[in-house]
Amino acid sequence: MRHSCIFAAVSMTTLVLSGCGLEDTGPSAFNPATNVDLTFSSFNLENTEVAPDNLGNTRFWNFYRGIQPEADDSDDLDTTSEIRNHIEVFIRATPTDAGTSYDSVRNPLDLMNQVLASGEVTNFQEGKRYISQRIADGVAGTYNSRGNGAQIRFTDQSAVIAILPLNDQLWIYPTLDWRYLPDGPEGSDLDNKVYRTIQYVSRSVEEEEQAAQPELVSVLAGSRFDANSFMTLGYSPTEFATADYLSRNHGGIELRQDFIDENTDTLFIKNDESEVITLDRYPGYGLGDNSPDCLRVELDYNMDLVRIFASNGEPARIDDPDSTDGQDTIPNPANCTYQEDADAITSWTTVPVAGR
Repeated sequence: MRHSCIFAAVSMTTLVLSGCGLEDTGPSAFNPATNVDLTFSSFNLENTEVAPDNLGNTRFWNFYRGIQPEADDSDDLDTTSEIRNHIEVFIRATPTDAGTSYDSVRNPLDLMNQVLASGEVTNFQEGKRYISQRIADGVAGTYNSRGNGAQIRFTDQSAVIAILPLNDQLWIYPTLDWRYLPDGPEGSDLDNKVYRTIQYVSRSVEEEEQAAQPELVSVLAGSRFDANSFMTLGYSPTEFATADYLSRNHGGIELRQDFIDENTDTLFIKNDESEVITLDRYPGYGLGDNSPDCLRVELDYNMDLVRIFASNGEPARIDDPDSTDGQDTIPNPANCTYQEDADAITSWTTVPVAGR
């Protein structure tokens, strides 16, 4: 995947930093986070002549394209379409005419990733340089907006002019956090890693205005980077990433991405109130309904293979039968999270995705 240092669909001439009535919290000696208040021409992200690979750095770019079946099987094609339609609810992707990719997105996580990579925001750059210096010194360090009481606020100028709903005009991020842990988290064998957390939460509105708001309610995303590859400009190579999205009416989704070990993307669909995938189109599906409480779509890039797993009424953990301590539990192999390859409801060979 190529790295672009510029975020397009965001006019640099309309980028406004700092001030705007916010109280200046000021950096601490060990945490340089301060208020950031930006105004954009638009929150929409798309490829442009200036940044032709803008979309290539969005979170679902590989998965959305990568689940495309290689064979012309109507059941698998229909399932692929249902998965993509569901993803579009959360990332507000506009699909291409062919439907196998998208040509724009509008969501807080992808926008923040583009902003961080651009190098145009002074305080974000200060934070990354601070982390980079701590890496050079071999000493733990943290940039945390919440810890300093700093507010990150993005405003869409075109949405304000068009008088769109509040959560189309204004995106606020309660947390932006980088932390370098030379010795790794307690109980982990990982060392010399950088961890990043991004949190977005929609604004509360009056009851009569709720129906007009965008579907997305919140996003919590985490990424892990090798400290030796951490970059202060552009996109640092990611080892592992998660993103958990919550909507108003369509439940939630979680994407887990492993870039170094298994080279997989795994999508968990959390919506047992309504059908997302018509699972009973596949022979042998025996749960009795199309809205299980655990639904997992796994894309293996090394094998060019999609597998779908589902379970209903199976807890994620169960009592450990080999322990006399009633508090000891183990992963439940019947839960879709822990099912083996042979338990898949269906699988299909996919069109290869370059870069993974």
